[in-house]
Order: sequence, then structure tokens, then C-alpha cells
Amino acid sequence: MSTTPPSTLTSTGEAYSGAPPGHVPLNNTFDWCFSQPFSSANDYTPRAQVLDKIEDERPIFVDNASDRELTFGQMRSDALALAAGLLSLGLNPSDIIKLPPTPTCPQGPEIAPVVLIQLPNSLAFVPVLLGTLAAGLTATLVSPALTSDEIAWILQNSRPRAIITAKACLGAMREALKKQEPRDRAFFDAVPIFTFDAAKDHYPSVSSSSPPTSVGSGSSSSKKTNKTQDWKVLLRSPRATVVPSSFLPSSASPARTAVILWSSGTSGRSKGVLLSHHALNFSGAHMWHDAADYHSLAKVRQQRWLGYVPFYHVFGLCNIVLLAIMTGSTVYVMPSFSLDGMLAAIPKRKITYLHMAPPIAVMLAKAPVVEKYAKRDPKTGKNSFSSIVAAVTGGAPLGHEVVVEVYKRCGFRVRLGYGLSETCSTSLQRGTSEKEMVEQAGETGVPHWGVEVMIADMDVPAPGLVDGKTKAARIGQEGEILIRSPTLLSAYLPVGMFRTPKGQEPDMSVTREALTVDGWFRTGDVGTISAQGRLRITDRLKELIKVRAYQVAPAELEAVLCSSPSVADAGVVGVYDESEATEWPRAYVVPHKPEALGNKTELEKLAHELRVLVEKRTTKYKWLMGGVVFVKQIPKSPSGKILRRILKSGGEDTKGVEIQVYQKKRRGAVAVSKL
Repeated sequence: MSTTPPSTLTSTGEAYSGAPPGHVPLNNTFDWCFSQPFSSANDYTPRAQVLDKIEDERPIFVDNASDRELTFGQMRSDALALAAGLLSLGLNPSDIIKLPPTPTCPQGPEIAPVVLIQLPNSLAFVPVLLGTLAAGLTATLVSPALTSDEIAWILQNSRPRAIITAKACLGAMREALKKQEPRDRAFFDAVPIFTFDAAKDHYPSVSSSSPPTSVGSGSSSSKKTNKTQDWKVLLRSPRATVVPSSFLPSSASPARTAVILWSSGTSGRSKGVLLSHHALNFSGAHMWHDAADYHSLAKVRQQRWLGYVPFYHVFGLCNIVLLAIMTGSTVYVMPSFSLDGMLAAIPKRKITYLHMAPPIAVMLAKAPVVEKYAKRDPKTGKNSFSSIVAAVTGGAPLGHEVVVEVYKRCGFRVRLGYGLSETCSTSLQRGTSEKEMVEQAGETGVPHWGVEVMIADMDVPAPGLVDGKTKAARIGQEGEILIRSPTLLSAYLPVGMFRTPKGQEPDMSVTREALTVDGWFRTGDVGTISAQGRLRITDRLKELIKVRAYQVAPAELEAVLCSSPSVADAGVVGVYDESEATEWPRAYVVPHKPEALGNKTELEKLAHELRVLVEKRTTKYKWLMGGVVFVKQIPKSPSGKILRRILKSGGEDTKGVEIQVYQKKRRGAVAVSKL
């Protein structure tokens, strides 16, 4: 029997799959998470998915190393306490910035005062995020791995009124603050910084602390330095109990920005993705609506998951953090991924559903250390993975051969999903059986409940409209993948928004390019839809390089490389590494001295310099793991645009001197320089 939901089947011959959204009540995300939304049958909760009442004593997040627990009740009370702490700083949730209307937010997106959160996966992440949302403020989530240059860009464009960061990130954060323009110095000098010490913090055990110090408006011209306090002082505010609905009425949830995520753009700089409260709520609703095929088979009262996928990433945020609270699932939190740690935790914690990036699936398929966990007991027929009903992966391609190997070796199916920071989770393969795995080979599933996916007819001249509507391709025809859903971004954060003169509209051009007038998000990915409504990704219009679940803009790396006086020109493309199931950035470089092309020793020295330069200026996943190729020229169009397809195709223009600047790493080891 097919597991394709009836609503996804195409009957018109058009490459369209899914269905318009059903009813999900409007609410702020804090109240929605703690309302136990799946406790009764409704539009978004089939009867099979109705959950028992979540008691206050139930552990929702557990530190995997120490067994410290954060219960449902304490999580709620601590988030409200932290909300009071933020408000006591003088942050006003009514002090909003309203952007012009967009196709996905006709009311006009709203941004409240921003709180920057830069934390590793930890128990502390949860009340910090939820407290920000409960206070009616906007959270911007930032990777702890970013360099000071990358953080400086985010600071400049989001202008946070408070910063909560890991102690290990404090140096880069202070450097980023120093890099702000002199005219902004007074504002940023007044921003309070709260730190989290991963090595010494024992939350939810909280020692007595003084209440937080209030923050000024940032308009003072007097010399100030950023006051740094432990984040737990925010839990000790004398302010009265916070009532989230008083700061953010339900009707405002589709317009008010809950979080700003950062997604790499082809322009080379990260783009701020505005996701509303309603987008986050609907994301949880549609994922749980479609969870029957793994939840019912688990035969457990509550799901048990591992939390090593970064919580600041849309995958970790929506699929793990928020969904766990909504469903009362237990997440065993790990600060980062470790193969040995994951393998030990699965049988110990009896994990029911596994979230992973594609390289982890490759490890499960091939790493020798997995063998002892995969070995079955001759009496019971079970192994260390027997509690797992299925797994989900996304963010980058994964070969079907790897999926098959994991199924044969470990005994569970890795299901492919599709989503973006701008769309949340969009589609997912259905079923857990071997038969379904074979039938859906190479596909990325069918849309979640309330999500529409369409393949655009690429033959229709831009903007692709026929009678005011975006025209669909035919079934099986390739075209750009478009998505429409309440989970879509409301807008991109306009660059330089805070410097826009009064009365002048901020630059919304990036948003207008990404959204059609009838509300479809242009993914930049190319694919097809089958007669059964299943999506298959075949290519990418975008030039972004997918490194594991992260996006790397070639233009950013090219700018870094070309900043070297030893480089005349550079072009960057992604090269696929099948053994790691990911792309790596590879640089094609024209040396400033043409004669260097005949001197291998000089090129190796230059490659080393460029490796150090990129490491200094960018975060680790952007490093040149694909190597450096020194060439005579970079192929370009008459208008000067780099012809990346030629670079990737291996033509004459790509022939040169190739130097690998990193050694091939052993699984679980750190890549080291080869030079």
C-alpha cells in the first residue's frame, strides 16, 4: 500500500504537490509550546497522534554527559523569569520596527528589540530562547563558530540590544564590537553582554546572583565598556511575573518576528531570515501531523532523541528544540557531534528517532567502530540500534547507496527530508520499511501537511506569471522548486535597515527577488515532481556550496582570497566528496606573479598562505578542504561573471597545478594542514 498522502497526488498534469494549509490557531510561540497543542484531535493532530498530558515533572532536556534534567515545569518558569530579566534591562517589546508588506506577510513584518544568542547546544539555550520569545522580543541565533568579521556583519545589521554568548566566544564578540563604525560605537558600548561558561555552568542548578544591570538607550556619548555578567543573573530579576500574551497578542503572531536566522547569500554575505511566531508554530504542527509512521511504531509514551544537531540551525531549532517541548519528548543534549558519543548514547538512552546530517549516515554505513554496535544478539536478534524506528537527514544530498547500507548494517531507514532556513521543514520521505526505501530512492519525499510545492515552468519568461499566477511545469519536467506555506520567511532583514533615513523605505530588493507576487519562495534548487507527488532534487540554480548542512557563498571566499596581494584573481566552486557525503570549497587561483605557475615550491608556499588567510577570516566549514588549483585565468562571461559550470566541468580552463592544503582526515579526527 502506498504511503503517499492522498492530498499530494497530482491529477492536473501540473508539477504540483501538497495542499493549502489547514487551521493552526494564532499564538505566540511561548504560549503555543506550553499549551500542549497535540493533546486533542484537530486539523493538525490526527487521532493516532494525540498525546497524553505533559506533567510538569517530565524531563524534556537532559544533559547527556551529566544527567542534569530540565523539566517541563522548570523550563516554563525559568523562561518567564529570564523574560522578566530581559525586560528589566529596559527593552520594550512595543518598540517595533515595521517593514513594508511582503507576499508572505501582507501586514508587514515586525521586528522587536533584538537579543543576540550565541550558545552551543546546552540546557541553558532553552530558557534563553524561550525567555526572549516570552518577553515579546526577537531572538537572532548565531553560530559559536563564527569569526569576528562574520559576527561584526550580524551586529551591524541586527543591532542587538542585549547579547548572550558563550564564554569561549567572548573574544571574537569583543573584536566584532570593536569593528563597528565610530558613529555606532556609543550604541554598541551600551549593549550588555551575558556569558555562559560551558565548562563550569551547572544549570538548572542556579546559585544566588544579583539582578541584572539595566541598559541605557545607547545614545550617550560618554565612554562605556560592555558590562559582562553571568547569564543566570537574568533569572533573578525582581520584576513581576511576565504574561507573554500581554506583549504579543495572538493576532500579531504572523507578523512579529520570533527569530532571525542567518543564511549565506550568493552576494557573499549572510542574510538575516525573519521567521514569525506563527511560522515556528505551524512548522511544529505539520511535522507532528506527519509523524505517525515513526511515532506509532516506537510504541513508547514519549519520543527520545539526541540533541547534537546545532540548536541555532533551523533543523535543530524546529525539528528538535521546539518540537520536543510541544510533544513532551526527551532530548539528550550533546554540545557537539561525536561518533563515539552518539553510538554509546543510542542504546543507553533507547533513542527512538535520530536526526542527522548526511556525513553521519556515511559514518554509520562505513566506520569500523559501528560494527560492534550493529552486531545482533543471536537470541533476541536485536542490536544497539533496535530502539530506533527511523532517522531523518537533510541539508545536503545523500546517495541512496548509503541509505541502503545503513539499513542493512544498523536496521533502520534513514529518510531524506528537504527544507531551508527560509522555509523550515518542507518535505519528507514517508514510511520506514525496506520496500518504501527502495520505491523512494533518490527522492526527498512529499510535502508536509499544509505545504505546497511546485516546479516552475522555466520556459515562461520572467517573472513566470500567467494570468497573475506562477505557471507550473508538467509532471516529470525539470524546473525551479517553489514552496508556499505559513512556515515561509516573512522577509529578509534589509541590509543597512537601521541607517535608512526616516520616511524612506528600507531596501527590500532581496526579499522581492526571493518571493513571487503570489507567495511562492524561489529556492534556487532544480527538481521534478512525480505523478505520485514526490519531489526529486536534480540540480541547483544557486551557486551556494553545501558543506554538510551549511551553505557557503563562493563570492565570500573569493573576496577573502583576492584580498591577498599575491592573488590576481580567484574563483571558488564546490567539489563533491562521496566518502563524506558533502561538498567542499575548492579555490581556483591566478597568482599575481604569472611565473609562479612554473615553480611548485612557490605555489605550495602561496597555498599555505591562502589556507591561513581563509582560516583566519572565516568559520571552519568554509575552509578550502577541496584544495587549491593554480591556473592562468578564471573563465568569465563577457559581463565579467565567473563561469562556475566551466570550473566544475574540468575543462581546459581548470587545468593547472593542484595542491591539497589539508590531509584526508580519519573519521572523527580533525583535518590538519598538509603543508
